[in-house]
Amino acid sequence: MGINSDGESDRTRGPTLYLESGTLESDEAFCTEVFDDAAEGEYRVVQLTSSQSFESLRDALDIQLERINDPSEAAVIITTPQSDGGSTRTVVGEQTPLYGFQVDPQDLTGISIVFSRLIERWDEIEGSVKICLRDIESLLPYHDTDLIYRFLNTILATLQGAGADVHVHFHPAAADEQTRRLFESLFDHVVEPQDSPLESITDDESPTETGQTAATTANALEEGGKESDGSAETVTPTTMSDDEIDSFLGSEGYGVLAFDGGSPYAIPMSYGYDADEGVLYMHLAAFDGSEKQARLERSAAVSFVVSRYARPDQWRSVIVDGSLSPLSRDEVRQRDVLEVFAESDLASVDVFSQDTASISFDWYVLEPATISGRQSARSL
Repeated sequence: MGINSDGESDRTRGPTLYLESGTLESDEAFCTEVFDDAAEGEYRVVQLTSSQSFESLRDALDIQLERINDPSEAAVIITTPQSDGGSTRTVVGEQTPLYGFQVDPQDLTGISIVFSRLIERWDEIEGSVKICLRDIESLLPYHDTDLIYRFLNTILATLQGAGADVHVHFHPAAADEQTRRLFESLFDHVVEPQDSPLESITDDESPTETGQTAATTANALEEGGKESDGSAETVTPTTMSDDEIDSFLGSEGYGVLAFDGGSPYAIPMSYGYDADEGVLYMHLAAFDGSEKQARLERSAAVSFVVSRYARPDQWRSVIVDGSLSPLSRDEVRQRDVLEVFAESDLASVDVFSQDTASISFDWYVLEPATISGRQSARSL
Protein backbone atom coordinates (compact mmCIF):
# COMPACT_ATOMS: atom_id res chain seq x y z
CA MET A 1 0.00 0.00 0.00
CA GLY A 2 1.08 3.60 -0.52
CA ILE A 3 2.41 3.58 -4.11
CA ASN A 4 0.32 5.26 -6.77
CA SER A 5 0.13 4.32 -10.39
CA ASP A 6 3.14 6.36 -11.51
CA GLY A 7 5.35 4.97 -8.78
CA GLU A 8 5.39 8.10 -6.59
CA SER A 9 4.92 7.49 -2.89
CA ASP A 10 1.62 8.93 -1.62
CA ARG A 11 3.43 9.93 1.53
CA THR A 12 5.13 12.73 -0.37
CA ARG A 13 1.80 14.37 -1.14
CA GLY A 14 0.01 16.47 1.45
CA PRO A 15 -3.77 16.21 1.90
CA THR A 16 -6.09 18.33 -0.24
CA LEU A 17 -9.17 20.26 0.94
CA TYR A 18 -11.93 20.86 -1.62
CA LEU A 19 -14.26 23.73 -0.74
CA GLU A 20 -17.75 23.06 -2.11
CA SER A 21 -20.67 25.38 -2.79
CA GLY A 22 -23.25 23.27 -4.62
CA THR A 23 -25.12 20.00 -4.29
CA LEU A 24 -24.12 16.65 -5.75
CA GLU A 25 -25.60 14.95 -8.76
CA SER A 26 -26.95 11.48 -7.99
CA ASP A 27 -24.16 9.76 -9.93
CA GLU A 28 -21.57 11.76 -7.94
CA ALA A 29 -22.68 10.40 -4.57
CA PHE A 30 -19.47 8.37 -4.51
CA CYS A 31 -16.61 10.85 -4.91
CA THR A 32 -15.09 10.78 -8.40
CA GLU A 33 -11.72 12.13 -7.17
CA VAL A 34 -10.79 8.73 -5.70
CA PHE A 35 -10.73 7.27 -9.21
CA ASP A 36 -7.88 9.44 -10.49
CA ASP A 37 -5.13 7.25 -11.97
CA ALA A 38 -7.52 4.29 -11.98
CA ALA A 39 -6.68 3.21 -15.51
CA GLU A 40 -4.62 0.26 -14.38
CA GLY A 41 -3.21 -1.46 -11.32
CA GLU A 42 -4.58 -2.46 -7.94
CA TYR A 43 -6.24 0.20 -5.80
CA ARG A 44 -8.82 0.54 -3.01
CA VAL A 45 -11.23 3.37 -2.24
CA VAL A 46 -12.96 4.59 0.93
CA GLN A 47 -15.51 7.33 1.46
CA LEU A 48 -16.77 8.90 4.69
CA THR A 49 -20.10 10.68 4.29
CA SER A 50 -23.28 11.65 6.10
CA SER A 51 -25.57 12.80 3.29
CA GLN A 52 -25.97 9.54 1.39
CA SER A 53 -27.49 6.14 2.08
CA PHE A 54 -25.60 2.91 1.50
CA GLU A 55 -27.93 2.10 -1.39
CA SER A 56 -27.35 5.44 -3.17
CA LEU A 57 -23.60 5.10 -2.74
CA ARG A 58 -23.69 1.53 -4.06
CA ASP A 59 -25.73 2.58 -7.12
CA ALA A 60 -23.49 5.58 -7.85
CA LEU A 61 -20.40 3.42 -7.57
CA ASP A 62 -21.92 0.84 -9.93
CA ILE A 63 -22.49 3.55 -12.55
CA GLN A 64 -18.96 4.89 -12.25
CA LEU A 65 -17.41 1.43 -12.51
CA GLU A 66 -18.98 1.00 -15.94
CA ARG A 67 -16.42 3.53 -17.23
CA ILE A 68 -13.26 2.81 -15.24
CA ASN A 69 -11.08 0.02 -13.95
CA ASP A 70 -12.73 -1.57 -10.91
CA PRO A 71 -11.00 -1.12 -7.54
CA SER A 72 -9.96 -4.27 -5.71
CA GLU A 73 -12.13 -3.31 -2.73
CA ALA A 74 -14.29 -0.37 -1.68
CA ALA A 75 -15.73 0.83 1.61
CA VAL A 76 -18.15 3.51 2.80
CA ILE A 77 -18.41 4.88 6.35
CA ILE A 78 -21.78 6.56 6.89
CA THR A 79 -22.30 8.81 9.90
CA THR A 80 -25.92 8.90 11.01
CA PRO A 81 -27.69 9.51 14.35
CA GLN A 82 -29.77 6.41 13.57
CA SER A 83 -26.67 4.21 13.50
CA ASP A 84 -26.98 0.79 15.04
CA GLY A 85 -23.24 0.20 14.71
CA GLY A 86 -23.88 -2.37 12.01
CA SER A 87 -21.95 -3.24 8.88
CA THR A 88 -22.83 -4.82 5.55
CA ARG A 89 -21.16 -6.23 2.45
CA THR A 90 -22.19 -6.41 -1.18
CA VAL A 91 -20.58 -6.53 -4.62
CA VAL A 92 -20.34 -3.70 -7.17
CA GLY A 93 -18.95 -3.56 -10.69
CA GLU A 94 -17.74 -6.94 -11.85
CA GLN A 95 -16.48 -8.46 -8.59
CA THR A 96 -15.55 -5.59 -6.26
CA PRO A 97 -16.47 -6.12 -2.60
CA LEU A 98 -18.17 -3.04 -1.09
CA TYR A 99 -18.15 -2.80 2.72
CA GLY A 100 -20.57 -0.49 4.51
CA PHE A 101 -20.27 0.77 8.09
CA GLN A 102 -22.65 2.90 10.12
CA VAL A 103 -21.25 5.12 12.91
CA ASP A 104 -22.99 7.68 15.12
CA PRO A 105 -21.58 11.17 14.35
CA GLN A 106 -21.07 11.67 18.08
CA ASP A 107 -18.69 8.69 18.13
CA LEU A 108 -15.46 10.08 16.70
CA THR A 109 -13.58 7.18 18.24
CA GLY A 110 -15.80 4.77 16.30
CA ILE A 111 -14.97 6.53 13.04
CA SER A 112 -11.25 6.31 13.84
CA ILE A 113 -11.55 2.60 14.64
CA VAL A 114 -13.19 1.81 11.28
CA PHE A 115 -10.44 3.64 9.40
CA SER A 116 -7.74 1.90 11.45
CA ARG A 117 -9.21 -1.54 10.75
CA LEU A 118 -9.40 -0.88 7.03
CA ILE A 119 -5.80 0.36 6.96
CA GLU A 120 -4.63 -2.69 8.92
CA ARG A 121 -6.55 -5.03 6.61
CA TRP A 122 -4.88 -3.54 3.53
CA ASP A 123 -1.45 -2.85 5.00
CA GLU A 124 0.33 -5.81 3.41
CA ILE A 125 -1.58 -5.72 0.12
CA GLU A 126 -0.12 -4.21 -3.05
CA GLY A 127 -1.77 -1.16 -4.54
CA SER A 128 -2.80 2.34 -3.50
CA VAL A 129 -5.56 3.43 -1.14
CA LYS A 130 -7.58 6.57 -1.95
CA ILE A 131 -9.75 8.07 0.77
CA CYS A 132 -12.41 10.78 0.64
CA LEU A 133 -13.77 12.49 3.75
CA ARG A 134 -17.02 14.18 2.73
CA ASP A 135 -19.58 16.27 4.66
CA ILE A 136 -17.11 17.10 7.44
CA GLU A 137 -19.31 20.07 8.34
CA SER A 138 -22.02 17.60 9.40
CA LEU A 139 -19.97 16.88 12.55
CA LEU A 140 -20.14 20.51 13.73
CA PRO A 141 -23.58 20.24 15.43
CA TYR A 142 -22.28 17.35 17.58
CA HIS A 143 -18.84 18.59 18.66
CA ASP A 144 -17.04 21.84 19.31
CA THR A 145 -14.75 23.10 16.57
CA ASP A 146 -11.54 22.42 18.49
CA LEU A 147 -12.43 18.75 18.97
CA ILE A 148 -13.20 18.28 15.27
CA TYR A 149 -9.91 19.98 14.45
CA ARG A 150 -8.00 17.53 16.67
CA PHE A 151 -9.96 14.62 15.19
CA LEU A 152 -9.09 15.67 11.62
CA ASN A 153 -5.49 16.27 12.64
CA THR A 154 -5.22 12.71 13.95
CA ILE A 155 -7.11 11.04 11.09
CA LEU A 156 -5.11 12.82 8.38
CA ALA A 157 -1.80 12.01 10.07
CA THR A 158 -2.71 8.35 10.58
CA LEU A 159 -4.04 7.76 7.06
CA GLN A 160 -1.23 9.61 5.31
CA GLY A 161 1.35 7.94 7.53
CA ALA A 162 -0.02 4.62 6.29
CA GLY A 163 0.52 5.76 2.69
CA ALA A 164 -3.07 6.59 1.76
CA ASP A 165 -3.95 9.40 -0.64
CA VAL A 166 -6.43 11.54 1.33
CA HIS A 167 -8.65 14.48 0.47
CA VAL A 168 -11.52 16.22 2.25
CA HIS A 169 -14.66 18.05 1.08
CA PHE A 170 -16.03 20.94 3.13
CA HIS A 171 -18.89 23.44 2.66
CA PRO A 172 -17.48 26.71 4.05
CA ALA A 173 -20.97 28.23 4.20
CA ALA A 174 -21.69 25.85 7.08
CA ALA A 175 -19.05 27.47 9.32
CA ASP A 176 -17.63 30.87 10.19
CA GLU A 177 -14.42 32.27 8.73
CA GLN A 178 -12.33 31.36 11.78
CA THR A 179 -13.43 27.72 11.59
CA ARG A 180 -12.67 27.61 7.87
CA ARG A 181 -9.16 28.99 8.41
CA LEU A 182 -8.57 26.57 11.27
CA PHE A 183 -9.48 23.57 9.11
CA GLU A 184 -7.53 24.90 6.11
CA SER A 185 -4.35 24.98 8.21
CA LEU A 186 -4.32 21.15 8.17
CA PHE A 187 -3.96 20.94 4.40
CA ASP A 188 -1.17 21.46 1.89
CA HIS A 189 -3.63 22.26 -0.90
CA VAL A 190 -6.92 24.18 -0.70
CA VAL A 191 -9.10 24.21 -3.82
CA GLU A 192 -11.79 26.88 -4.17
CA PRO A 193 -15.20 25.89 -5.64
CA GLN A 194 -14.77 27.98 -8.79
CA ASP A 195 -11.34 26.57 -9.66
CA SER A 196 -11.59 24.29 -12.69
CA PRO A 197 -9.31 22.66 -13.57
CA LEU A 198 -8.01 22.39 -10.02
CA GLU A 199 -5.89 25.40 -9.15
CA SER A 200 -4.74 24.81 -5.59
CA ILE A 201 -3.17 27.05 -2.99
CA THR A 202 0.05 25.20 -2.24
CA ASP A 203 2.40 25.81 0.66
CA ASP A 204 6.02 26.48 -0.28
CA GLU A 205 7.07 23.45 1.66
CA SER A 206 5.21 20.17 2.08
CA PRO A 207 5.68 17.93 5.11
CA THR A 208 8.64 15.63 4.58
CA GLU A 209 8.96 14.07 8.02
CA THR A 210 6.32 11.43 7.41
CA GLY A 211 8.14 8.49 8.95
CA GLN A 212 6.24 9.02 12.20
CA THR A 213 2.60 9.95 12.53
CA ALA A 214 3.30 12.49 15.26
CA ALA A 215 5.88 14.29 13.14
CA THR A 216 3.41 14.48 10.26
CA THR A 217 0.84 16.05 12.56
CA ALA A 218 3.32 18.65 13.80
CA ASN A 219 4.49 19.50 10.28
CA ALA A 220 0.91 20.18 9.18
CA LEU A 221 0.70 22.87 11.83
CA GLU A 222 4.15 24.26 11.06
CA GLU A 223 3.40 24.56 7.37
CA GLY A 224 0.11 26.27 8.26
CA GLY A 225 2.20 29.06 9.77
CA LYS A 226 3.70 29.98 6.40
CA GLU A 227 0.92 32.43 5.53
CA SER A 228 -0.22 35.20 7.86
CA ASP A 229 -3.86 36.05 8.39
CA GLY A 230 -5.00 38.50 5.76
CA SER A 231 -1.61 39.56 4.42
CA ALA A 232 1.28 38.28 2.29
CA GLU A 233 3.80 38.70 5.10
CA THR A 234 5.98 35.62 5.67
CA VAL A 235 6.87 34.56 9.21
CA THR A 236 9.57 32.03 10.04
CA PRO A 237 8.95 29.38 12.73
CA THR A 238 11.36 29.41 15.67
CA THR A 239 12.61 26.80 18.14
CA MET A 240 11.02 26.90 21.58
CA SER A 241 13.28 27.16 24.64
CA ASP A 242 13.13 24.61 27.48
CA ASP A 243 11.23 27.09 29.65
CA GLU A 244 8.74 27.78 26.85
CA ILE A 245 8.20 24.05 26.35
CA ASP A 246 7.64 23.52 30.10
CA SER A 247 5.18 26.39 30.23
CA PHE A 248 3.35 25.23 27.11
CA LEU A 249 3.04 21.58 28.20
CA GLY A 250 1.87 22.72 31.63
CA SER A 251 -0.85 24.94 30.19
CA GLU A 252 -2.29 22.43 27.71
CA GLY A 253 -4.24 19.26 28.38
CA TYR A 254 -4.65 17.40 25.08
CA GLY A 255 -2.30 15.93 22.52
CA VAL A 256 -2.02 13.25 19.83
CA LEU A 257 -0.38 10.00 20.96
CA ALA A 258 1.24 7.86 18.22
CA PHE A 259 2.18 4.26 18.93
CA ASP A 260 4.97 2.13 17.51
CA GLY A 261 4.13 -0.65 15.05
CA GLY A 262 4.17 -1.83 11.46
CA SER A 263 1.47 0.68 10.47
CA PRO A 264 0.88 4.09 12.07
CA TYR A 265 -1.74 4.40 14.81
CA ALA A 266 -2.47 7.64 16.67
CA ILE A 267 -5.24 8.86 18.98
CA PRO A 268 -6.09 12.09 20.81
CA MET A 269 -5.14 11.81 24.48
CA SER A 270 -5.42 13.97 27.60
CA TYR A 271 -2.42 14.30 29.93
CA GLY A 272 -0.91 15.97 32.98
CA TYR A 273 2.62 17.39 32.94
CA ASP A 274 5.09 17.30 35.85
CA ALA A 275 7.66 19.98 35.01
CA ASP A 276 9.86 19.10 38.02
CA GLU A 277 10.23 15.47 36.91
CA GLY A 278 9.97 16.23 33.20
CA VAL A 279 7.36 13.50 32.60
CA LEU A 280 3.75 13.27 31.38
CA TYR A 281 0.97 11.22 32.96
CA MET A 282 -1.89 9.69 31.01
CA HIS A 283 -5.02 7.73 31.89
CA LEU A 284 -5.54 5.06 29.25
CA ALA A 285 -8.64 2.97 28.70
CA ALA A 286 -8.33 -0.77 28.02
CA PHE A 287 -11.03 -3.03 26.59
CA ASP A 288 -11.37 -6.13 24.44
CA GLY A 289 -9.81 -5.46 21.05
CA SER A 290 -8.07 -2.27 22.19
CA GLU A 291 -5.50 -1.39 19.52
CA LYS A 292 -3.42 0.85 21.79
CA GLN A 293 -3.19 -1.90 24.40
CA ALA A 294 -1.98 -4.37 21.78
CA ARG A 295 0.62 -1.88 20.54
CA LEU A 296 1.95 -1.20 24.04
CA GLU A 297 2.32 -4.92 24.71
CA ARG A 298 4.67 -5.10 21.72
CA SER A 299 6.55 -1.83 22.23
CA ALA A 300 6.53 1.02 24.76
CA ALA A 301 7.91 3.52 22.22
CA VAL A 302 5.55 6.42 21.50
CA SER A 303 5.50 9.94 20.09
CA PHE A 304 3.26 12.62 21.56
CA VAL A 305 2.32 15.92 19.90
CA VAL A 306 0.80 18.87 21.77
CA SER A 307 -0.28 21.81 19.62
CA ARG A 308 -2.21 25.05 19.89
CA TYR A 309 -3.51 26.96 16.90
CA ALA A 310 -5.07 30.43 16.78
CA ARG A 311 -4.50 31.35 13.13
CA PRO A 312 -1.95 30.56 10.39
CA ASP A 313 0.71 32.85 11.86
CA GLN A 314 0.02 32.08 15.54
CA TRP A 315 0.64 28.51 16.67
CA ARG A 316 2.85 26.27 18.81
CA SER A 317 3.72 22.57 18.58
CA VAL A 318 5.77 20.28 20.85
CA ILE A 319 6.84 16.71 20.04
CA VAL A 320 7.75 14.31 22.85
CA ASP A 321 9.44 11.02 21.87
CA GLY A 322 9.91 8.43 24.61
CA SER A 323 8.50 5.34 26.29
CA LEU A 324 5.07 4.84 27.88
CA SER A 325 4.98 2.58 30.95
CA PRO A 326 2.18 1.56 33.34
CA LEU A 327 2.21 2.74 36.96
CA SER A 328 1.24 0.70 40.00
CA ARG A 329 -1.16 2.12 42.59
CA ASP A 330 1.74 2.80 44.92
CA GLU A 331 3.61 4.67 42.19
CA VAL A 332 0.51 6.74 41.44
CA ARG A 333 0.38 7.82 45.10
CA GLN A 334 4.13 8.39 45.44
CA ARG A 335 4.30 10.52 42.32
CA ASP A 336 1.14 12.55 43.18
CA VAL A 337 -0.15 11.69 39.75
CA LEU A 338 -3.76 12.67 40.49
CA GLU A 339 -2.68 16.11 41.67
CA VAL A 340 -0.47 16.66 38.61
CA PHE A 341 -3.20 15.48 36.27
CA ALA A 342 -5.84 17.67 37.93
CA GLU A 343 -3.70 20.81 37.49
CA SER A 344 -4.00 20.56 33.72
CA ASP A 345 -6.97 22.77 32.85
CA LEU A 346 -8.14 20.74 29.86
CA ALA A 347 -7.24 17.24 31.02
CA SER A 348 -9.97 14.64 31.42
CA VAL A 349 -10.24 10.86 31.35
CA ASP A 350 -10.38 10.81 27.56
CA VAL A 351 -11.00 13.10 24.63
CA PHE A 352 -14.00 11.14 23.39
CA SER A 353 -17.00 10.22 25.52
CA GLN A 354 -17.23 6.49 26.11
CA ASP A 355 -19.49 4.07 27.92
CA THR A 356 -17.17 3.13 30.79
CA ALA A 357 -19.14 0.07 31.90
CA SER A 358 -16.89 -2.36 30.03
CA ILE A 359 -13.68 -0.31 30.14
CA SER A 360 -10.83 -0.39 32.65
CA PHE A 361 -8.44 2.53 33.16
CA ASP A 362 -4.77 2.49 34.09
CA TRP A 363 -2.23 5.25 34.75
CA TYR A 364 0.85 5.51 32.55
CA VAL A 365 3.96 7.68 32.58
CA LEU A 366 5.56 9.00 29.41
CA GLU A 367 9.29 9.40 30.07
CA PRO A 368 10.78 11.55 27.30
CA ALA A 369 13.90 10.58 25.39
CA THR A 370 13.74 13.83 23.38
CA ILE A 371 11.49 16.90 23.45
CA SER A 372 11.39 19.52 20.72
CA GLY A 373 9.17 22.54 20.21
CA ARG A 374 8.43 24.89 17.32
CA GLN A 375 6.33 28.04 17.21
CA SER A 376 5.33 30.85 14.90
CA ALA A 377 7.35 34.04 15.09
CA ARG A 378 4.32 35.94 16.31
CA SER A 379 3.32 35.43 19.93
CA LEU A 380 0.33 33.21 20.65
